[in-house]
Amino acid sequence: MNSYHFTIVVRDAPSDLSDIEDKFFEAGCEDALLCSYNGTVYLEFDREAENAEQAISSALDNIRSLGFSDLILEEQGFSTLSEMAERAGLSRQVLSLYAQNKRGDGKFPRPMYGLSSKSAMYSWPEVATWLFQQGKLDKSHYEVARAAV
Repeated sequence: MNSYHFTIVVRDAPSDLSDIEDKFFEAGCEDALLCSYNGTVYLEFDREAENAEQAISSALDNIRSLGFSDLILEEQGFSTLSEMAERAGLSRQVLSLYAQNKRGDGKFPRPMYGLSSKSAMYSWPEVATWLFQQGKLDKSHYEVARAAV
């Protein structure tokens, strides 16, 4: 068994955590930290499973059993350099040097969004793959980013 860390945003959950905390626990999410930001509920999982797809799928099933359906796996979306640096356990400055192709193999993934606002957003699965190939990201984080769920 391996341990996988990932975050699922539950966009259709009520923002009052005291009303739903026990429900998530009883549904099988005892390995998750229930959080809220600006009224949006999310769960940070540390789930043990044979592989990342199994860990994520079982967590999604647990949440769906409560009637929630507007779910987003944060690690399959877009992120800023700061967010990705935190996920990878790197400094923002190091990841910025990779993005500018001043370090690494010169093939860092290009940003996807936010160029005109100067808040570039990158595809985390693309960056995770690149970091893993460079030996800068552990296998479990890579597997979560690449999981096809």
